[in-house]
Amino acid sequence: MIKNYLLVTLRNISKNKIFSIINVAGLSIGLSACFLIWQYVRFESSYDTFHKNKSNLYRVAYQFYRNDIPVSGGAANSPAVAPAMKRDFPEVTDFCRLIKTSLFTGDLSSFVANAIEFSVENGKGELVAFNEENVWFADASFFNLFSFQLIAGTLDALQAPNTVVITESIAKKYFGTSAALGKQMRLNRERVLTVTGIIKDVPLNSHLQFDILVSFASMKDNFGDGYDFWSWSAFYSYILLNPGADVEALEAKIPAFTKKYLGENSQGDAQLRYLLQHVTDIHLHSQFEDEQSRNGNAKTVYFLSLLAGFILVVAWINYINLSTAKALERSKEVGLRKAVGASRQQLIIQFLFDTAVINTLGLLGAIALVAISWRWFELLVGKEVGEVLFQHGLLDSPTQWVAVIGVFIVGVVLVGAYPAMTLSAFNPALVLKGKFFKSSSGTNLRKLMISFQYVLAMLLLAGTITIYLQVTYMRTQPLGFAKEQVLVMAAPAVYDSLAGSKISFFKNNVMQIPGVENISSSSEIPGRSMVEYVPISRLNEQDDNGFFGTSVAGIDTSFLSSYQIKLVDGRIFEGRERMAFRLENKQESIPVLVNKEFLRRLDIKESKNALKEKLQFWWGPDMRYAEIIGVVEDHHQESLKQGIGPIMYMQPKWPGWKYFSARLASGDLRSTLAAMESVYAKSFPDHPFSYFFLEEFFDHQYNDDVQFGKIFNAFTFLAIIVTCLGLIGLSIFSVSQRTKEVGIRKVLGASAPTILFIFAKDFLRVLLISYFFTAPVIWWGSHEWLQHFSFRTPLAWQMFALPPIALVFITFITITIVSIRAALDAPVKALRQE
Repeated sequence: MIKNYLLVTLRNISKNKIFSIINVAGLSIGLSACFLIWQYVRFESSYDTFHKNKSNLYRVAYQFYRNDIPVSGGAANSPAVAPAMKRDFPEVTDFCRLIKTSLFTGDLSSFVANAIEFSVENGKGELVAFNEENVWFADASFFNLFSFQLIAGTLDALQAPNTVVITESIAKKYFGTSAALGKQMRLNRERVLTVTGIIKDVPLNSHLQFDILVSFASMKDNFGDGYDFWSWSAFYSYILLNPGADVEALEAKIPAFTKKYLGENSQGDAQLRYLLQHVTDIHLHSQFEDEQSRNGNAKTVYFLSLLAGFILVVAWINYINLSTAKALERSKEVGLRKAVGASRQQLIIQFLFDTAVINTLGLLGAIALVAISWRWFELLVGKEVGEVLFQHGLLDSPTQWVAVIGVFIVGVVLVGAYPAMTLSAFNPALVLKGKFFKSSSGTNLRKLMISFQYVLAMLLLAGTITIYLQVTYMRTQPLGFAKEQVLVMAAPAVYDSLAGSKISFFKNNVMQIPGVENISSSSEIPGRSMVEYVPISRLNEQDDNGFFGTSVAGIDTSFLSSYQIKLVDGRIFEGRERMAFRLENKQESIPVLVNKEFLRRLDIKESKNALKEKLQFWWGPDMRYAEIIGVVEDHHQESLKQGIGPIMYMQPKWPGWKYFSARLASGDLRSTLAAMESVYAKSFPDHPFSYFFLEEFFDHQYNDDVQFGKIFNAFTFLAIIVTCLGLIGLSIFSVSQRTKEVGIRKVLGASAPTILFIFAKDFLRVLLISYFFTAPVIWWGSHEWLQHFSFRTPLAWQMFALPPIALVFITFITITIVSIRAALDAPVKALRQE
C-alpha cells in the first residue's frame, strides 16, 4: 500500500514539476530560516545556564522609586549588601562581590578611574606589559557560586591576598607556552600577584565577561572587607540560596532589611528597593546603565521568534494555495479512484502522503541550506553561535530534535489537511460528466491567504524601513561635540612622581607634529558610560530627595576646545585650579563645570544664575564640596538611545588621566601617527601605545541596532522571496486557466499591457484591501518600537507608503514575467487549446 502511495506521489510530482519545485523551494527556505533564527534565539536564551547553581543564583540590584514610579537604579550595589543578607537571611548560603579593578589604582585606595596595566618579565629580563580592561576584584567564594571551568588551580584560588586567576588566552598572552600557574604578574608595576588559577576562556553566553580576577583580599589593607560600607554602589553582588528556598518569601523580607540598615532614608518620596535578579534572566531582562556587559533584549528575541514563524507560515500558505488551485486538474483523478472503489479515507491518506513527501524534500533542502549558510549566519548575527551550541550540547539536545520532528508533523497535518479534505470530497459522478465547477469558497480562502501574506510582507517591510530611519537618525543628529578627526590614545596605567613633567613633555611635543591641531587629557571620552557617578545636591540640602545622581569626569584646560564643546556661561579651568581625588582638606570647595542638564536637575533656568552655586556631594565615604564656575552646552556622552544626563567636570591635581585626545587636520595620517607613537615612546618608555578614532568608537554603540537591522532585513528578504514563489505559482495557474479568455480578448483588440493588467488586477485588489487593515498596525508597531529610544525619528511617510508600493512593483513584475508569453502569443494558439 505504501509503495502505491509513493508511486502516485512521485507520478504527481513529475507531472507538476514547476509547482513541486516551488513548493519544495518555499518550504526549504521557510524551514531553514526558521531553524537559523531558532538557533539564535536558543543562544540568546542560554546565557548563564551552564552554572550548576543556576537555579539558586541571584544578583542583587537596586531601584529608586518616586511615588511608585521607577526613576533610577543600578545593577551594582554597595559592598555591605550581600554580606548583610547572608547574616540576616537563613535562605542565603553564600555570596560573592565583584568590582572593576579600574576603580582602584596605585596603592588600591585611590578612587581614580584609570587603566589597568599588567606586566611580567620575560626570560631576557625585559618587561612585557599590556593595558587590560576586563579585570575584576572577586571574593574568595567566586568559584563556589559560578561554574567557570578551572583547568589549573583549585576552587579556593582567590582566597589569599595578592592572588590572581587568569583565562587561558591571558596565560598564553603573557607566558606563551610555559606553565603560568605559580608565576608572578605585576599590577600597575607596584603590586606583585601570584597566578593561582587558570580557567577556560569565559563562554560567550555569560553575562559576566572577564579576563583576569584579582582576589578581593588584595585590597583589604586599604579598603577593608566592605561589610559596613553602604554608600558606594559599584559592587556587583551575588547571593546563593538554599535549594528549594522560597524566593517570594525572601523578597517579602527585603523592605524590613532595607529599613534596618538604611533607616528612614529609604522611605518617603524617593524609596530604594533591592531587587533579586535570577542569573539566567540578566542577559535578556535587565537593562540597567551599569550592566557588566552589553545585554540582549527579550523583545528582540520574541520578535525574531515571531518572524521565524511568519516565514514558515507563508511557506505553508503557498502549499495550501497551490494545492487547492490545482484541485480542478486532480478532480478527474479523484473521480476515477472513487469509481473503482477507493474510499475517502484512502484518498485523504494519499493526499497527506503527498504532503509528507513534499515536506520531507523541503526538510532535506532546508538542511542543505543551513549547512551552506551557517558561517554567513554567524557573521550576520555577529556571534559564533555554533561554538556555544556545540560546546554546551544545545544543538544535540533531545528537545531540539523533538521540536524539529514536531514542527514537521504539524506542518504535514495542518498544510495537508485542507487540500486532502477538499479534494477527497469531490462527487465522482459530476466530475466524470465534466460538471465540476470551481468552488467560490476555495477561491475566497486563497484570496484570504494571499491577503495574509501581503499583510506580513508589508509589516516586515515597514519594520525594515523604520529600523533604517531610526539608525540613520541616531547616526546623523548633532551630538553637541565634534567627533570627526579625533584620535584617542590610551594613557599610561601607571604614573610616577615625574608624571606631570612627562605628560607636559608628551603634549608639548605632540603639538609640534604637523597635522595636530589640539591635544587634551581626560578621565572620560564621549562614547562610553562614565565610571564615576555620585549623589549631589545644593549645599546644606537637608532633604535626601534633593540629591540626584551625576556623572563625574576629570578634564584638563584644553578638553572643551579639543572636542569643540560650547561654554555657555562662566569660564573654564585655569592652570592652578585643581582638585585631588583624596583631599587633605575635605572642606575645600572644588571648582567645577556642569552641563545644562545638571542645571535642570537643580531647577535653575538661567545658566548665569548657576555661577558660584555651592554644591555638596558624596565622594566614596566622605562628603565633599564644590562651586560651579562655568556651564557647558549639553552633549551626547553616549548614543542617542540614552537620554542626556547631568555631568560635572573637575580638574584633578593628580594626573590620573585615562585618555589623550588629539584633534587632527586632514593630511598624511600615516606619518602623523608614526610621529605620535615616537613621542609617546620617548615620554612613557615601556608603556604600550594604543589608539582608536573617536568617530568609529562612538558609532560602535549602534552596532547592536545595525546588527538587528541586518538580521531583520535578511529574513524579511527571505519572506519576500517565499511570497514571490507563491505569487509565481498562482500566476502560472491563473494563466493556464484563462488561456482561451486571453485569445478571445486579443481577437477583440486587447493589447498586451491590457492582458497583463487583467492577470494582475485580482492580486492588486487583494493587496489594496490588505493595506487598508495593515496601515494602522504599521502606525502602532512603529510608534511602540520607537518609544524605546530617548531620541527617535518621527513617524515618516516612507513607513506607510513604501511597503505597498514595493509590493505592487514586486507583484506586477512577478506576474509580468509569468504571463508575458500569454500576452504576446498569437491568439490562434490560445483558441486551439482544448
